[in-house]
Amino acid sequence: MKLTMRRYWIVAILGLVWAQDGKALFQANCASCHAVNRRVVGPALKGAHERWGGDEAEMVKFIQNSQAYINGNFKNSAYAKKLYEEYNKAVMTAFTALSEAEIKSILSYIKSESQAAASAAATPAGGGSGGASASAEGGSGGTGPILWILVISLGAISIALIISTMALSRILRPVEESAAPKPSTAERLWSVVSSRKFLGVVSLLVLVWLTSATVKKARSIGLHKGYQPVQPIAFSHKTHAGEYKIACQYCHIGVEKGKSATIPSTNICMNCHNYIQEGSKYGTKEIGKILASWQEGKPIEWVRIHNLPDFVYFNHAQHVKVGGIACQTCHGPVQEMEEVYQYSDLSMGWCINCHRQTKVDLTANPYYARLHDQLKEKEVTVERIGGLECSKCHY
Repeated sequence: MKLTMRRYWIVAILGLVWAQDGKALFQANCASCHAVNRRVVGPALKGAHERWGGDEAEMVKFIQNSQAYINGNFKNSAYAKKLYEEYNKAVMTAFTALSEAEIKSILSYIKSESQAAASAAATPAGGGSGGASASAEGGSGGTGPILWILVISLGAISIALIISTMALSRILRPVEESAAPKPSTAERLWSVVSSRKFLGVVSLLVLVWLTSATVKKARSIGLHKGYQPVQPIAFSHKTHAGEYKIACQYCHIGVEKGKSATIPSTNICMNCHNYIQEGSKYGTKEIGKILASWQEGKPIEWVRIHNLPDFVYFNHAQHVKVGGIACQTCHGPVQEMEEVYQYSDLSMGWCINCHRQTKVDLTANPYYARLHDQLKEKEVTVERIGGLECSKCHY
């Protein structure tokens, strides 16, 4: 009995290690086109063993060279061909460099993940309701401390105002004669509030506040920091640029060639979504809008976010191609944004500060070779090469 249990644990431990190795191989070779529990470029791999009749030897042959298997006379060639045609005849990479043992470890990982997903689905629905209600109760209770902080803060401010007023009344009250009756607290307070000095201080504070608010409001005219319009399609930069590491230049093709970075056309979207027709967050709803635009020949009416005044000239190619400026310098951490918004205010002062601080690499770019020969400074900012000249940015 002890020997049997020992063998059981040895087999379980070896299976776990085998699955962990398979996970690493799966992430390195398969994750770009497949997921276990959802369809990506290829089919979801959950239940793949059942669909192939549990014959791992045939699965290994198919993975090593899918085209040879489809066109050959193997046990499951008919099923493989049907799968190939169902997914728009997308050719699967031939993994001839993987050994049979490595492929079997990948299959073991897929099998273990499929079983884990099946176990999770079998869990009673009521098991999650308690957590949801608990979190809801916790969320409602979390507002209590905030309310107490606000109440205490307001009370402290009120006490400070009362103490300040009483101190002013003692300073400003006239010298009392011994025989005169002592004024009440309300009378002393009124004498302070109605005095010229107090009214003069209050008037000065109000004037300073109004001037500051007016200047701030005037300087914000034409600036749209935080602007986040509703787009016709719920496009997630966090998914595309963050999770899948798609370079900004792949979609915004004009960024290295001209003045505008350009808004992507539908055919750029279709390079990927011709195969990926179901998203991880919105399912088929939003991608369906892209497919409809492609089929109808009608462009997607994206709403522009970053707008500069008509009298301002800005060239993306000069900054990105020549200057080597990263997109995030102006647009913020786009790879972390679910919906893009204007991160910087893009004001004149903001641009000038950037030109004063940004150092120019005079050695790595042949464009600056002649300037580098003429200048003696080791470090040169954009300001030193004409970055603050009015005609550089204004027509």
